[in-house]
Amino acid sequence: MRIGFLTPEFVTENYFSGGLAHYLYRVSRSLVSLGHEVHVITLSEIDCADFEYDGIHVHRITREVKGGWLNRLTRNKVRATITCLALSYRFYGKLKRLHRQVPFDIVQYSNYNFCGLFASLLLSVPSMVRISSYSPVWHQKLGAKPTLDARMIELLERLQLRLSRHVYAPSYTLKHMVEEGANITNVEVIRTPCYVETTNLDSSVYDTYLNNKTYLLFFGRFQLHKGFHILAQALPQVLNAHPDCTAVLVGLDLETPLASSMKEYALSLCEKHEERLVFISQIPHTQLYPIIKGARLVVLPSLIDNFPNTCLEAMALAKPVVGTRGASFEELIVEGKTGFLVPAGEVDALADKINEVWIHPRLGEIGQEARRRVQDFSPEHTIQRLLDYSDTVLQGN
Repeated sequence: MRIGFLTPEFVTENYFSGGLAHYLYRVSRSLVSLGHEVHVITLSEIDCADFEYDGIHVHRITREVKGGWLNRLTRNKVRATITCLALSYRFYGKLKRLHRQVPFDIVQYSNYNFCGLFASLLLSVPSMVRISSYSPVWHQKLGAKPTLDARMIELLERLQLRLSRHVYAPSYTLKHMVEEGANITNVEVIRTPCYVETTNLDSSVYDTYLNNKTYLLFFGRFQLHKGFHILAQALPQVLNAHPDCTAVLVGLDLETPLASSMKEYALSLCEKHEERLVFISQIPHTQLYPIIKGARLVVLPSLIDNFPNTCLEAMALAKPVVGTRGASFEELIVEGKTGFLVPAGEVDALADKINEVWIHPRLGEIGQEARRRVQDFSPEHTIQRLLDYSDTVLQGN
């Protein structure tokens, strides 16, 4: 088949920092390996000709959006909405041109920032929407103010979902959230494929900062919905109880309603143990994987999540994970067997669990059970499920 993906982010772009880009890369590579022709249309900061990346055809659109008069007219109250609408139209234009050259068999739109809205309305091509998040809940957990701009984006994302007869999510948690919150009843569940996509590892960052250290690891964006602040508040109890423990925090430092820098926020709470906190900025998987492999424990205290790549990657590398209930981790983790679970947002419960698990005599065995568990989400299973669903879409169209 000739398959298209519309996405606000992809791994070829320097700015990306979310799981959507990695998900699409893994899916695209798996589809290419099966003989399908895959095209990814992505937002980019670079305006250049189309190119090929690991067998994937990549097409870029840029953020050069005209609309100053409209922003002035609306007093900048819906600036992000106007930008997203303009970008959605440009996504549609690019897809339309490619579809005229050689028709696509099927196209998948991301729900994020409704990038497929105009294509859904104006282009006759079999399509489906993959939900990576449900914005009203995500915005709440991020601590974002309920502005008119945010509400408009939420409304347009919901409209894109309603325009599609074929919608799927990576987890039952997200499925139920969307069905209840948006009153959409046609959501299927198709799991995220999990595999370690590279064996060409670069241990330079691990060797520089972590060699001979025993550490717990958090990796991901330093944001409230990822529970970074909950971990930061729990760390003093953990570091007091375990003098051999170092906390390694890898990811993009961001401003939140709690602090202008979440790194500085964590340091302020752990000032007595500042030398046992190691911060590493966002790094590629080639450098990240050695750090995951060297961890004693991975801690992912998300307030909300969608079957996160971080958990899949840690388990695939045989690391026990402390995750949170109600955030989709229980769809991956069985308490005490393939990992550990705590209530979301509870600092003391997280600290107590880490303290308990840090000295657990079977951590290695639990890590191996975790690795076996995520084999259920190998491309052999998940990609075939996606292809079967695509056949359903094609039959329905």
